[in-house]
Amino acid sequence: MQALGVHGVELAEPLPTELPSNTLRIDKAWRMRDGRVFHLEFQSTREPTLHRFLEYDARLARQHFAQVRTVVLYHANIQSAPSELDIGTAMYRVENVFLSDLNGDAALKEVEEHLRIGQWEPGDRLRLALALNMNVRSVSTAFERVLELVPAVPDETERDLVVSAILALGDQSLNDQQRTHLRKELRKVSKIVEELYEEGRQEGEHLKAVQVAEKMFRKGASLSDVIDITGLSEQEAEEIRRKLMN
Repeated sequence: MQALGVHGVELAEPLPTELPSNTLRIDKAWRMRDGRVFHLEFQSTREPTLHRFLEYDARLARQHFAQVRTVVLYHANIQSAPSELDIGTAMYRVENVFLSDLNGDAALKEVEEHLRIGQWEPGDRLRLALALNMNVRSVSTAFERVLELVPAVPDETERDLVVSAILALGDQSLNDQQRTHLRKELRKVSKIVEELYEEGRQEGEHLKAVQVAEKMFRKGASLSDVIDITGLSEQEAEEIRRKLMN
């Protein structure tokens, strides 16, 4: 995170991004070495108020019994956003990082130089992954440079980390054609792309099965019939039926 001007963050382990008792889903969260929770949100539009993030952090704090530090990364077309929310009983604060304040061309140049001299560093992951969302002279030119630099990352694990970050955060400034081309090229250099697509496909199939189960239970279907039709486990089907009855 130092590459983005966020200092004092030493991540220890990733945390679940689905918060309890609700369908709320945050972008990313980690347990930090000092015991606090680091919460990262990426915004391609301006957040008008902080009520949504306040709810996220209240749930994170309750779930992990820890203080929460929240950083919001804003796409290059966003130049201002609220950082404080006074709810009367408490003052809630986040740290905003505006990628428009960062030079994407310089970030790519630094990555290119590090690759040339064989001195790749952790900060290069975010420089390369987020450069397209920073302030660049030409998105199309920066796009081509990213496509050239990603395959040059020497370590497969590092390359997978960069690709994961690009897929999660780094393609917001691209048009549909560029985004499709980017993902096609990334498939050539990282197995993780195919794995992520497969995970997404499986999640989609599971969600569809859950929706079918809900409809069947509402129409009075038995537990065994729902299991046979949807392929869900008995525990999953029973949990769906229990929630519908509450």
